[in-house]
This record gives sequence, structure tokens and C-alpha cells, in this order.
Amino acid sequence: MAVISELIDSGLRLKQQRKLRGAIEHFRQLLTTYPENARIQFELANCWLAFGVPENALPHYRELLALPQAKSLPPKDLPRLYTQLCATLHQMDEHQEALEIAQAGLQLHPNYRPLRAWQIFALEATGAHRVAVLDALELMLESLAPSRWDIFEDDIKQVVRQMRARLENAPSLSPSDKSEGGETRADTVARSENATPLSPPDRSGGGKTREDAAADADEHEVAVTVRPPTRKAGRRRILPQLGKRSVRIDISTGDDEPAADDPPASAAFRIPVDD
Repeated sequence: MAVISELIDSGLRLKQQRKLRGAIEHFRQLLTTYPENARIQFELANCWLAFGVPENALPHYRELLALPQAKSLPPKDLPRLYTQLCATLHQMDEHQEALEIAQAGLQLHPNYRPLRAWQIFALEATGAHRVAVLDALELMLESLAPSRWDIFEDDIKQVVRQMRARLENAPSLSPSDKSEGGETRADTVARSENATPLSPPDRSGGGKTREDAAADADEHEVAVTVRPPTRKAGRRRILPQLGKRSVRIDISTGDDEPAADDPPASAAFRIPVDD
């Protein structure tokens, strides 16, 4: 048994030195020699995960989790097994299963903080953002020494408890909630948005749109004449609101003979021009 421990330590040193290829080959050979040793299989899976190949680590973690207690890892290593499996599933975008593994592990090891952290990641990835924030706050409060919070510790904890109570009493808004027919709420929203345009075209008579009707309307030509200010002899009273100089602008539609009932088709006004 001492020999196996030394061989495992040799592989761990290779891993610590970031010689992951050598560590993987080392543990693979050890597992061939000692196929019943759960610790060797666990460290091989850890090396595959550190090497960035989670799909090779996953079957080892699953097999270890399914082993009977007599052949499995020592009790002190079981929280690490749940944590590593949760991290592997997270890397493979299997977030729902990662959340289930984390929850199962925390039922057995509720105070194991690394596993609680991975549960927070899984909650966030599955859309339970508010629960993830609360879990993160609680983990932070427990991880820091009380002296870091000074006199505010009790107040902060009270607010977190109130938030937790409101969240537990509120209806679930998780994307995994199912409606009738097995459709998720997110699917229902997406289907309704795709089925009903946000801005349907406004149709007028004959199937024409509002834009088409506007295009068919009578066009009027507007003429703008700008006349320079004229100087008159003699003194005159200057209106303060117009300044010393102003420009007169005449506007007309260009109609030669407007109808008798129509309002005047022209107008004139002045704008001030500063010296």
C-alpha cells in the first residue's frame, strides 16, 4: 500500500509541474496495473480535466460515483468527486445535470464550499440568476471573518434572509418551468413573438399601406422667398424683440387661383438678424 501511495505522489508531482501529458500516461499505466484502485482512477480523471479534455474525465467520474462505498474513494475525497464531476459537466455545457450533481453532493456534504461555488455557477447557467446571487452572498458572508463586516454583519445577513424568503414565496420564473404540453415559458414567449409582428403594417382601403396612401396624395409646391431688409428714411421705433435688422420671408403654395373657401395660401413673417 505504501508503494501505491508513492506512485500516486509521483504522478501528482508531474501534475503540479504542469507536465500533464506525463501525468496522464503515468496514471494510465498505474490504472492498468491496479484497476481496482479508486484513487488512481480519480487522479487520472483529474489530469484529463486539467489537460482540457473533460470528455475523457467524465466516464471515470461517473464510474467512481457509481461504485459501492467499499470500493469507492475515502469519505474525505467524496466531496472532491462531486465537485470535479460538477465542474466537468459545466465545461461540457451540461448545466442541468451539473446542478443536479451539485445538489446531490451538498445533501451529503452541505459545508463543502468548492461544491457550493460550482452549484452557484450551475444555477446561473440554468437561468436561476436570483438564487445564484443569494447563494453567492451567503457563501461570501460565511467565508469572510466576522471582523471584516464590522457592525454591519447582522444587517447584511438579515437582508439576505429577507431576500431568500421573498424568493422562496414568489412563483418560479425559471426557464425550466413547464407549461401545458411540455412547452417551456421561454418557448411560449418565443413562439408568440414570432407569430405576432411587433409593428404590423397599417392597411387602408384597397389593401394599401399608410405609406402607399401618402404617396398617392396630391403634391403641393411650396415657394419660399427671402427678401433682404429695406432701409427707410427717417427715424423709426425699433422693436426690441426683432433687433436692429430683420428678414422677411414670404411662403406660398404656388396656386394661381385658390378657391374662395380655402384659407390664404401664403404667409409672411420676420426673423431677427443681429448686426
